[in-house]
Amino acid sequence: MHFIQLNTRCEPEFSDILIAELAELDFDSFEENKNGFAAYVEEEKIDFDAIKALLERYAGLTALHYSFQKIDRENWNQTWESNYQPIVIKDQILVKAPFHQIDESFPVVITIIPKMSFGTGHHATTSQMLTHLLEYKPLDFKVIDAGTGTGILAIMAEKMGAFSVLAFDNDPWCIENCKENFNLNHSEKCEVRLARSMHELSTEKVDMVLANINKNVLLSEMALYATALKSNGLLLLSGFYTEDLADIETSANHHQLTLIDQSAKENWACLVLRKN
Repeated sequence: MHFIQLNTRCEPEFSDILIAELAELDFDSFEENKNGFAAYVEEEKIDFDAIKALLERYAGLTALHYSFQKIDRENWNQTWESNYQPIVIKDQILVKAPFHQIDESFPVVITIIPKMSFGTGHHATTSQMLTHLLEYKPLDFKVIDAGTGTGILAIMAEKMGAFSVLAFDNDPWCIENCKENFNLNHSEKCEVRLARSMHELSTEKVDMVLANINKNVLLSEMALYATALKSNGLLLLSGFYTEDLADIETSANHHQLTLIDQSAKENWACLVLRKN
């Protein structure tokens, strides 16, 4: 399988919105850098006309340069290893790759190999979700991680004391990547399944649902998240902009989910809701 790598140079304030727009065009992995970002999409899913129309629209608002490159999926490691840096969140969580040699010690250490999957902790949505898991520790919780990507949130939930974590994703590559990352982190209480929706899972009610996806998916799955939760269960959401907060909260309230906490970073929002 081949991927198309879109290399984009733009002003920093336009990176996030372009990434969000490209996510709607089936791009599912992004790598930010000091000049802009690289975005990746499976070759058979790419719509060059839609992408060019989108980028030309923004070219009138910012200095924008872009190019396309075909890469083998197997060559992804070489691409991210040359750019991937370890990160520290709240002086509590270290997210690193296996090849990083870190002398400092941290309460939580997560080792991730991305392999074309979303979730390394670098993006504002993932880092906020990790931060809220520090605050709302799922001790002895049964947890579902929807759209797990690399499995980073599932791993974090287990490290915070979860009794079990069921992760799922609709991409077979993510399933393979998840299993590898679970092994790297000795996450024996985590399992991963291939599924397109919560609807495909057959499971008992859980104490916490994690969903770092995008606005459209969150809205379409909100009823399923609520149904999966026990009374007083927690739902952690991210993957959408602060301007979408009202739409997300309205949908959540309709399904007996009440906002108890929230954060924002680089215009990306994260919510913690409780089931009534």
